[in-house]
Amino acid sequence: MERTILQKGKGILLGSQGRAVALGLLVAVAMVVLSFLPFGNTLENQTLDLFYRLRPTPPQPADLLIVGIDEPSFQELPYSWPWPRRLHADLIRRLNAGGARLIIFDVVFADASNPEDDNILADAIRKAGNVVLGSTFEVARDPRFTRRVLISPYSLFQSAAKRQGLSIVTPDGDGVVRRFQLSLDDKETLPLVAFRLIRPGTRISLHVKGLIDYAGPPRSIDTVSYYQVIDPERPLPLSRIRGRIVLVGHMLEASATPQAQADSFYPPFFAELGQRMSGVEIQGNILNTLLSGSWGWELPVWPRVVVLVALLLLACLVLTRLKPMYGLIFTGVSLVVLALVSFLLFAFGRVWFPPFLLSTGLVLVYAGSVLAHYFTEAQEKRWLRQAFGRYVASSVVEVITNRPDRLELGGEEFETTVLFADLEGFTRLSESMPPQTLIRLLNEYFTPMTQIIMSYRGTLDKYVGDALMAQWGAPVPLADHALRACRAAIDMEKAMIDLQRKWRTQGLPALVERLGLHSGSVVAGNVGSRERFNYTVLGDTVTLASLLEEVNKAYGTRILLSEETCRRVREHLVVRELDLVQVSSRAQPLAIYELVGPYSAQDSLDWLDAFAVGLNCYRNCKFPEAVEAFREVLHLRPGDRPAKVFLKRCLAYIKVPPPSDWQGVFILETQYS
Repeated sequence: MERTILQKGKGILLGSQGRAVALGLLVAVAMVVLSFLPFGNTLENQTLDLFYRLRPTPPQPADLLIVGIDEPSFQELPYSWPWPRRLHADLIRRLNAGGARLIIFDVVFADASNPEDDNILADAIRKAGNVVLGSTFEVARDPRFTRRVLISPYSLFQSAAKRQGLSIVTPDGDGVVRRFQLSLDDKETLPLVAFRLIRPGTRISLHVKGLIDYAGPPRSIDTVSYYQVIDPERPLPLSRIRGRIVLVGHMLEASATPQAQADSFYPPFFAELGQRMSGVEIQGNILNTLLSGSWGWELPVWPRVVVLVALLLLACLVLTRLKPMYGLIFTGVSLVVLALVSFLLFAFGRVWFPPFLLSTGLVLVYAGSVLAHYFTEAQEKRWLRQAFGRYVASSVVEVITNRPDRLELGGEEFETTVLFADLEGFTRLSESMPPQTLIRLLNEYFTPMTQIIMSYRGTLDKYVGDALMAQWGAPVPLADHALRACRAAIDMEKAMIDLQRKWRTQGLPALVERLGLHSGSVVAGNVGSRERFNYTVLGDTVTLASLLEEVNKAYGTRILLSEETCRRVREHLVVRELDLVQVSSRAQPLAIYELVGPYSAQDSLDWLDAFAVGLNCYRNCKFPEAVEAFREVLHLRPGDRPAKVFLKRCLAYIKVPPPSDWQGVFILETQYS
């Protein structure tokens, strides 16, 4: 029995399930450690900032008004800070007369000033009966210790005020204010004092902490400048004051006094751009959060750790059983679901479950599962690539390594574009040139052409003497196979021009390349015996591409396309409709097109329009007009070979007209059949 248990334990540890558990635990431990480090907290907090920005904008607090001691007020009022206390008394009287429900000063009147002004302010506070004054803490530093010292309002104001509360803001380690606390050293904060005055029957603990339910970025709470309230000539409408809780505080970029720090902080709205929010606005947002009961709460640390470990272990057990592609889909869907659930919990449930570290762990688990999958299958794929990579295109190698069953004989249907290329006059040249020179010439030709084909994800089918055949779309389907093939043909023609220049300098003949392309269905697969076979494509598409390559001779063209290929590329490349031809091997006339090249703003295409006019006149038996049009083409584009062909043909038809039932179809000689 003991031996059986040990064997089972060893099997689990060494099996895929054991590897999954080990990988999950390793990643989970790493994520738990990271969650306790400042870097991990920063990543989670930045995710929280993103959620703040993405969530639906809450309604503007209707019962709050902020009176800002701001730059416009300093410009309008003839005083430097601190302002005369009688000015604040005037503010209180106007707010009280306007029907303010509660007046909260996020300003600490700690010291005595002019006695007359102090008495006026104290009298205004007492008569209003609804003024809450701010206090704060200062840190007293000593070589032996550090302690907080409470800075309370001047005793004259303290006795006159309704209550006093701490004016504190608690930024996170990165300086962004996301959370609130309601007390410090058992002293209540301004928002908590205000809440108790407005909701006297509602119990709330001093020790409540949570996420601030911001009403939005800075200035989301209704705000007026200080001077606007006390301006007798332009009094503030009473509707802006009546029944509202008014918070008064600094809204300055810099401190009102040189020795003090500015009362502004980074909120979780574009903090990375340096956008700040005044302390009085943050107090207003905290008070609004308390009044609406909408603060966000966070899952405690150890429950978060348990959830993190459990979910990562579950992900490991799933991912180690999936192929990498399915694992990627599972991971992607899981990441989206995790982010969506976390966001919905925050935006609508006011619960913050940090998703970043769990998402990172999930990605690491997926990466680990992919590595495990790679090490188990890499050796077989490496052998297949080494065995076949030198002989077939890389796309074929990829299919073989992913689908070894395709090494069996057989075929399947694909939509492809087939390209045939041939060197004009090579057969005649081979009769007078040494074999070594011929082979060198062919190698210099095939090398760049093959590289171009491969660069456009084509598959080189075969070399036949001085000709080559390539195709796009098998065994790997390509939605844009025709466009890739045509662009490859254009680059092949450019490479051929470079080769011609090189051969001329070597005293060799400058051979001419002809290409034919057709798009359609083919049957692709391994053809041959079980001992020796080739991957190739078969069908009428191949035959027609070969025929188009030969038809180039009749028109002096370099690249001919079928109508099907033209239809797929004419929006991207310049194509010239050339002719309707009849060959004996085909029952229906064949529309042929010349591939001119890519569109270019520098090149004039007037000659192309003139050719179209000439072709239309030709098909309608207006041969004199066609002659004029083709001569215009030659004027605009001297040496244009198709224009010369049609000009000669039209002049012949003027002398001997075609039959009365002629449909504009030209019958090619038997060598194209």
